[in-house]
Amino acid sequence: MKRDWVRPVLALLLVAAGIVAARSLGLGDLIRLENVARLKEWIEGYGALAPVVYVAGYILATVFFVPGLPITVLGGVAFGALWGTLYVWIGATIGLGLAFLVARYAVRDTVERWVQASPRIARMDGQVAEHGWRIVMLTRLVPIFPFNLQNYAYGITRIGFWPYLITSSICILPGTTAFTFAGGAFSDGRGDVKRTLAYLAIAGVLLVLISLIPRWIQRRSKLAGDLLKAAVIAALLGVALPADAAPAYAGENDAYARLLKAHVRPGTVSGIKVALVDYRAFKADPAYAQALNALAESRPDALASDAERIAFWVNAYNLAAIKAVLDQHPTTSIKDGGSLLSPIWKKKVATVGGVPYALDDIEHGILRRAFREPRVHFAIVCASLSCPDLPAEPFDAARLDAQLDQQAAAFLSNATKGFQPGTDGKTARVSSIFKWFAGDFAASGGVAAFIRAKSSPGSDARLGALTDAGLSYLDYDWSLNDTARSP
Repeated sequence: MKRDWVRPVLALLLVAAGIVAARSLGLGDLIRLENVARLKEWIEGYGALAPVVYVAGYILATVFFVPGLPITVLGGVAFGALWGTLYVWIGATIGLGLAFLVARYAVRDTVERWVQASPRIARMDGQVAEHGWRIVMLTRLVPIFPFNLQNYAYGITRIGFWPYLITSSICILPGTTAFTFAGGAFSDGRGDVKRTLAYLAIAGVLLVLISLIPRWIQRRSKLAGDLLKAAVIAALLGVALPADAAPAYAGENDAYARLLKAHVRPGTVSGIKVALVDYRAFKADPAYAQALNALAESRPDALASDAERIAFWVNAYNLAAIKAVLDQHPTTSIKDGGSLLSPIWKKKVATVGGVPYALDDIEHGILRRAFREPRVHFAIVCASLSCPDLPAEPFDAARLDAQLDQQAAAFLSNATKGFQPGTDGKTARVSSIFKWFAGDFAASGGVAAFIRAKSSPGSDARLGALTDAGLSYLDYDWSLNDTARSP
């Protein structure tokens, strides 16, 4: 029985317990601007350890949603403008990082299922992943986005931890400095009118500049201006609007099925038996544009079962891979569309449900992560000679199990790229796919056990002594599976 709910529930209970404890102890009432003087005396009572106590308290306050403004001002009052800014910055940076990690490791798997089920959430998630640090910069600089809530909200998106942490730590500095200098004006500036006024002037200028950021951003960037609208606040908080009922993949299967039937045929290239694609004819066929349009307008949230979702995303991957080729055709390899620093797998090559996707997004972010189905590796086709063959029909939920078994068996029966058993029954040469994704076959007992189970009937007796230790790997030919290369 799956217990995917355990981690998010435990994390939620932990954070809730911290918030309740803070309220029960009266910290919410204590940490107010009017109590800053009392808090200063309490902090100073720790002597040399005061900075450590203050930073630790700031970290806990950030994680447990304690109001940050009074604590920030307290930093300036207790330690002066300069040291106070440093301590506030350290505490806030560590705190926002911890809150992010709590959300990322406790809740992100649940959010992955939401993303898979709803194109609206996927669009929000994809936007944060695509624009990354730019969106973090925007929301950190614009004061209308709640600081504590942002820390958890970003944890459930696909943004990387280090871009989030570095951008956040830099972009909280203006606000941190403004409020800490305001507190420092009444500490460092006590008895020195000029210093007090100078600190207050610095704080005032920073606050004015921060307040002008939204207007300036809207003028300079349409994207950023759009992100300032109310809908984006909902996006960053992961709030999904109800989706209208619509077919999941209206029209695409018919167009895609016609394309596969008309432009995929068997052949042999460089000694490898393979299903070849007539890419030139594929692109010229009006059904190609129809298939892409339907994919862009599809509604994955209407899919009710895992079989429907797997079939949908495998078809989406294979069509996206073909598009990646046609975007650069003529070419000798799909990999020519990328580079060392920006491989083709990372590029947003197709739109699904209004969201741009890279091939890696679909393969690793959805199919492998959400379904843990090893046979998927023989269904998704990377447009290369050594890839599994592209079937001449789309995958269909009603026949998915049989189709996946057929794809696995066909690949393993192809000695030119899938599986070459040794004469001793203990060794075999297999596709490098089994090396790259060996962990995905662990639930099947390992690669050798999977091969025995999915090979053609009668072959399992000859493979009884085969183990993972007896496997070696065939070279992978990334040449394009194009009919133009067939003799």
